[in-house]
Amino acid sequence: MGYAIWLIPSSTEFTVLSELMKFRPQSSTLDSRSRSYPSFDPHITLATFDELPPLFNLDAISLDNLPLPVGHFRSVTHGDSYLGALSIVVSPAKNMTPLRDAVTARLDRLNIQWKSRNFPHMSLFYVDEPFERGRLYAELTNCGRIQGDKDLTLTANPSMQVKTFTGSEIRLVDCTRSVKRWYPMKTRSLVPPAPPPPPKETVPQKRTDKGIHARPCKRSQSEDPAASPEPQRSRRHTTYNREYVSLVSSTMCSDIVYTRGCLAQPTFLTYD
Repeated sequence: MGYAIWLIPSSTEFTVLSELMKFRPQSSTLDSRSRSYPSFDPHITLATFDELPPLFNLDAISLDNLPLPVGHFRSVTHGDSYLGALSIVVSPAKNMTPLRDAVTARLDRLNIQWKSRNFPHMSLFYVDEPFERGRLYAELTNCGRIQGDKDLTLTANPSMQVKTFTGSEIRLVDCTRSVKRWYPMKTRSLVPPAPPPPPKETVPQKRTDKGIHARPCKRSQSEDPAASPEPQRSRRHTTYNREYVSLVSSTMCSDIVYTRGCLAQPTFLTYD
């Protein structure tokens, strides 16, 4: 296949479709080496081409004044090829065609030979074995995963259903290897960015003197010129005359200290 440009659904639709694409028939007995049921993202292919020139850029595609690419699921197709095993037809095509034409116009300017088969359709499963394709379609319809005649409802589980495809971005995808190794090279959003919120208006607050009273300041004692420092009391130093009386005995000698004739805490020194 080479390279492809995909249209990707909105995030909500993407989640439901991705969950549905995990469905497998209960009676499936495929060999582990089978290439059936590879994992890939839900998409609508806008164009495929074999060679990618270095000048190609998604941002160079003119997307001005294009209608929103929104479609409904109209019918289911189960084919007889690996890539066409089971797909959903999307309509009306007129909502998708302007975007496809803008993409292919850019490819024409770069002389890129492109293809766009069965546009617009959305593949759900790639199955290699013919008997497995029939079994898959039968169980999807019997289990109620695909309901309706003209307006289909695709159901991943009772709380996850989708009826529309709303394009949100385009991708340039490298499809040069097996399906499980496909990878996006570049993306471009189709949803305009949300405008920034308006700046908040600040209302200046009015200044008022109401309720504001001057508080009297207490003058510290050191700031009062009339205050004089408290005079320091002079300390009187008294010297006492001490008299010592020694009492000596034959077996013991004691010293007694007297102050002004009064006995003040006598201290006895004993000598053996």
